Amino acid sequence: MVLRRVRRLGSAGFSLTDLLITLAVMAIVASLGYPYFSGFLKAAKVKAGAQELATVVNGARQLAIARNTLVCIVLDSNKAKYMVGTSAACAGGTAYTGAGTKSDGTIPLQNDMQISASTANVVFTNLGAASTAGTHTVRDPATNKTLSVVVAASGRVTIQ
Repeated sequence: MVLRRVRRLGSAGFSLTDLLITLAVMAIVASLGYPYFSGFLKAAKVKAGAQELATVVNGARQLAIARNTLVCIVLDSNKAKYMVGTSAACAGGTAYTGAGTKSDGTIPLQNDMQISASTANVVFTNLGAASTAGTHTVRDPATNKTLSVVVAASGRVTIQ
């Protein structure tokens, strides 16, 4: 009776050959999928940087509405700074230091993203419109992939 039970337990399961074949198939699938996954990660990194910049720009718009004043967003390399109480040409004003900013008022972009080109420093009015509209390009220095963050005169921020 004991021998019969041992035989049933020993006959169920996987052999070493079954496990090796499974591992080989998994290795082939992983090696074929890696280039696609790697490309996806690089594109997602640039998109995340552009979304982060769009969030920072929208933060300046919200600050202008909340403070009932002009707010200029100054972008430099991989940092942004809100200037509160500026003129329509982004002159003067004081750096905003508050939630999400460092002690000098800068907001750094994560993941080493660079702001490579900007048409103008965007100035938001107290109604949320952009008196100076602009386009800013976010670039990943590792891959040189870019996305543009566009601020329309209405204050709407889009990623292209």
